[in-house]
Amino acid sequence: MANTFWYFKLFNSIKEEHEVDFAELELSSMFGKVEKVRNFSDILYETPLKHFTGTVRIQDMLSHELPYGDCHGFKASTDALMNVSKLVRRLGYIREIFIVTLEKGDFLQRVFPEGVLNKNVQIFDGNEYTLLRFITHQYFLEKSLYISKLSRNEEEVDRNIDLLFSFLTSNLYRIPATATMKVGKRLEDYFTIREEPSLHLTHYMHPYKARFHPKMVRALLNYTHPQDKGLVMDNFAGCGTLLVEATWVGLDSVGIEINPLSTLMSNVKCHSLSLKPSDLKKAIHSFLGELKSTFPSLMRQLEGDTLLFPTKLDIRTLEEERTQIPKKLAQSFEEPGALEKILASKKCLDMMKNEGRLDSESYEFLLLGLSGTISDLTRRKHGDLIDILQQRLNDLYLRVYIFSKLNETLKIQLGHSRTFAIDTREMAERRVGQIDAIVNSPPYSTAIDYIKNDYPQLVLLGLADIESLEYNMIGNPKHKVYPSSLFQEIDERSNEYERLPDLAKEHIVTLRERGRDKQSLRTYKFFKDMYLSLDQMLKVMKNGSKCAIVIGNNNYRLGTTPYEVQNDEILKQISERLGFKEVRTIKRKLEKTRTGMIRTESIIILEKP
Repeated sequence: MANTFWYFKLFNSIKEEHEVDFAELELSSMFGKVEKVRNFSDILYETPLKHFTGTVRIQDMLSHELPYGDCHGFKASTDALMNVSKLVRRLGYIREIFIVTLEKGDFLQRVFPEGVLNKNVQIFDGNEYTLLRFITHQYFLEKSLYISKLSRNEEEVDRNIDLLFSFLTSNLYRIPATATMKVGKRLEDYFTIREEPSLHLTHYMHPYKARFHPKMVRALLNYTHPQDKGLVMDNFAGCGTLLVEATWVGLDSVGIEINPLSTLMSNVKCHSLSLKPSDLKKAIHSFLGELKSTFPSLMRQLEGDTLLFPTKLDIRTLEEERTQIPKKLAQSFEEPGALEKILASKKCLDMMKNEGRLDSESYEFLLLGLSGTISDLTRRKHGDLIDILQQRLNDLYLRVYIFSKLNETLKIQLGHSRTFAIDTREMAERRVGQIDAIVNSPPYSTAIDYIKNDYPQLVLLGLADIESLEYNMIGNPKHKVYPSSLFQEIDERSNEYERLPDLAKEHIVTLRERGRDKQSLRTYKFFKDMYLSLDQMLKVMKNGSKCAIVIGNNNYRLGTTPYEVQNDEILKQISERLGFKEVRTIKRKLEKTRTGMIRTESIIILEKP
């Protein structure tokens, strides 16, 4: 006979049925078999919940901010009470866990020693049963987004952190302001917004398009590697969403990303979580002070006065670099001297690092802040560099400070992460048989032009050889980077072409025969590259480990007829040829974009036997 009963309440931000599937997927992997609960009122007056409908009023907790749809959560039962620390720390789609048990004793020490009463755990005694309520880390991490938006300094952060930790406990019955209210909203009113924040804390450190959904990534990570320890990977790391999520749940992670700016984003997002806020604040102050003392003399020298206003920077080198900047990029800055200030800022930053005034983590943080400022300037086209940089660095600093304050209660033991700027098609020699799980999303053959989006920063900060990056990036939508020799490989049925599945060859030939040469070329190059990437993935994974690949199908129009390139099915066939075993495939509709004519996505889960 079971003496412990479990109830898992979903976030109210559930928008699609597949998200309930993800929730069940991670629970089945980390906890065990669970049963869906259509509506908690269906089981409210059954044993054992009925024992807490009086003074405790568990019905108010269970019915507070429920999701839409025909599933409010899950239930299960066990013979004994278990430690819930990992579930609280890792679950992505579950907001609260309720346990009703016949057991007695020191519950906090037994089941959640890291918990803090009336902040992320509550305990209610009954005559026969005991009720325990746990709020998952995901809730506090996500809701911190609104603290970022509404806090201007550390003092406001401190007050708002206290409000967040009391919201689901002390303020359960608070009536929120209306969603359309424009003036007078309080922080607690934002907590009630029915949305899935995806740019909370260090998930937002720099503009980036087409990022992973953090909650989905966490669920896939929990499914592919439910263990407490291990090394996980995203070999198409992008801006580092998987790496951040792995860091938060305590797993070590490796990112592989060919774009150096994306590599920088990923590393800063993870490493800044471990920085001491006071040290980071000093580094920001020092950097801004260096620029404020350098810029006046720099501008006077640019005007021709080189005697009375000396500077540490070699103005001749700066002017020479200025002439190397493509004309169109240089003209995108309307503020006088803006381009020179950007180049000087990078030189000042390098100088401070070389002189030992900045450690590598602070240097990368400031470099990413400068990159974001360049992005702001190219879009706003006006504004003083120091003002914009200071505003951006203050916002990023407060996100690090917010996490440090949250973690005083959450006590997250962060995992270690490092992203490398190397080609995923050549990564295996470093990590053969070392990876416990992979979660990734390859860029599609009609992907967003990531290089175009990052072009000003890549050039002005000297991060990459653009021509080489254009040629080597998988899924680059620019057809001009694809050599015509690829058609020769197709015509001569080269080994690279022949090893592709028949379905892939059928798509390549059909597109070409119907006059879509560019699309045919991109499709062939994409499958050719993915064959190599999947082969490398198989080599780095441990036997018995899993990977989850998020991929969409391209849709074209051949005349008046829609035509779909089945990327998901072809990747499965390539994987099978290489030695993977398919575990399952989950399909989901895209919620926000049809960029590249991608209307649905598949999550392909594979296992290395």
